Amino acid sequence: MLSRLVLRDFKSFRDESVELAGLTVLVGTNASGKSNLLDALRFLQGIAFDMTVAEAFEGRWEGGRQTWPGVRGGLADAARKGTDRFALETRWTLAGDGLTHAIGVEIAGHPLLFSERLASEATPPYLFDTHAPALREAAGRDEGSSLRVALKRRGRGNSPVQTHSASRSLLHQLDTAPPVAPEVAEGRDRVVRALREMIFLDITPARMRGYVPLHANHLGLNGENVSALLWAICQDADARADLVDWLAELCAPELEDIDFARTDLGDVMLVLVERGGRRIPARSLSDGTLRFLGELVALRTAPEGALLLVEEIENGLHPTRVHLLVEAMETAVEERGIQVIATTHSPLVLRALSPDSLRHAVLVARPPDADGSLLRRLGDLPAFDAVAERRGVDRLLSTGWLERAV
Repeated sequence: MLSRLVLRDFKSFRDESVELAGLTVLVGTNASGKSNLLDALRFLQGIAFDMTVAEAFEGRWEGGRQTWPGVRGGLADAARKGTDRFALETRWTLAGDGLTHAIGVEIAGHPLLFSERLASEATPPYLFDTHAPALREAAGRDEGSSLRVALKRRGRGNSPVQTHSASRSLLHQLDTAPPVAPEVAEGRDRVVRALREMIFLDITPARMRGYVPLHANHLGLNGENVSALLWAICQDADARADLVDWLAELCAPELEDIDFARTDLGDVMLVLVERGGRRIPARSLSDGTLRFLGELVALRTAPEGALLLVEEIENGLHPTRVHLLVEAMETAVEERGIQVIATTHSPLVLRALSPDSLRHAVLVARPPDADGSLLRRLGDLPAFDAVAERRGVDRLLSTGWLERAV
């Protein structure tokens, strides 16, 4: 689980930190900075795939095909206006250990790291650190483009010191052979795996309407393989009945069953069956129905413990059906250990949250007198519980009370 994120001079943030829960809903006006927070995590995922800083932001192309889309705005918008460097810190709870990864990047000229650190609560003070006391005056980047780093040693003795390129994260450059402590490789591998396995879900109904190979075993970031995954889920009668119940609440009580059209080539397309036998294939379903299906299937098929990131979860849903998606998210968090970070503009999403999820929701705001975006958990706002109970949380958002509270 990602439990904490710190952003210093990244995009619209000056120096903000936020505690994250199993379900964290980011709420705020347009241009408040919600997407900037997700962009920070996307950059970290890029470096976890061993990309250079430049590639993580600008994108990677192989064989004339883009294999990584980069980060919105690229390098030009990476650092807060008036600065040329930023730092990001994430704290994870992985395999029972608290691991903190911090990285600092300078974007003036050729983008290079100026610091990186990985620390474990189980074996303090650090697993590796470019500014460890053992480095003394050699800490940080040299006059060229190299970083010296001290690593935790197995047993007694001075910390091993290595020199690596500052153009990419040290996570993939460290030599972890003895005398380096084995905890270095173990902690590094856990953080890399957690960053790589983050799922940035961008459900696109237009990509969900065609036939797909029956053997497709992952949803796809745009939900393009939803028909194949639904077919696999529906092989279990109880799971099929549960899906029909969910969809009947979303669409209408006329929905009776889920079926599939198949081709001789082994492709499949979802078909919803209404009372009276009317069949509606995926190519005829509304954007809202497909979006809901994609997000529901993502919650049911993502690996246990996965981190899903979703923007504007209410898109395409009728206001009276928003609570269904919130309920599905809270159920996945509780029953499957899924972690979800989602953005919203909708007061109805906040109203549908359980009391605990509501207190852990995070307001992203840019007050006129603030030097950047602010992050505040709703439960930490002055008198939030009392005011929300008296006036209703949806009114607190629609009337601007939340923004005024910071």
